[in-house]
Amino acid sequence: MLYLIVIYFILNIVHLSSCQIRRRQNYQIEWNSSNTFFQSKSSVFNVRLGDTIDFLCPHSNHPSSSVEYNTLYLVSEIDYNLCFTEKYQPLIRCDQPHSSKRMIYTLSISKYLPYPNMPEFLDGHSYYFISTSNGQQTGINQKFDGLCRTKNFRLIIDVQKYYRRYSKNDNYQYRSMKLQKQLSNQTNNQWLSSMSTKLSCSFVFLILYSMFIYLSW
Repeated sequence: MLYLIVIYFILNIVHLSSCQIRRRQNYQIEWNSSNTFFQSKSSVFNVRLGDTIDFLCPHSNHPSSSVEYNTLYLVSEIDYNLCFTEKYQPLIRCDQPHSSKRMIYTLSISKYLPYPNMPEFLDGHSYYFISTSNGQQTGINQKFDGLCRTKNFRLIIDVQKYYRRYSKNDNYQYRSMKLQKQLSNQTNNQWLSSMSTKLSCSFVFLILYSMFIYLSW
């Protein structure tokens, strides 16, 4: 009988731990000063170690249309507040808005990366991203103020440990604005996947419990 109880508790622990594993997320952010997300005083985005973020450069299929030219910099907190990028190299320069393929910069939120020029991230830390371009092709390499100052075109990314579960309030502001169809569709798929996982875990638990009752007889 004691042997069965031990097996029951071991299986229960395995079940709970497996059901609470959080899947890695991929986010897409329209890196454009017209994005309403940047209209708030402090644009903060919460992620976990293991997540990825796609920064989508401005793009248009119409050559005659007016499109923003900008850059993406990872800077210190001081330079984030100063809107200053003089001593930094851009992660990406969004200078081809009319190309057939949209320019995308994928940021991997990871501690250890195989590429020497990729930023590394630590949990419990904040990272600061800005663009000091003025929006025009001739001002894409501007190193101070620019859209960071005039349009609050800056972003703070808060990194948490990968194994923690999301708070209900994580990125609430970002999601509620429905900045793009991709993120909205992804959220729906994640909800369905989460519900499916919960149902599967409950079913497994029910089977294990039934086996325990049967063997205990």
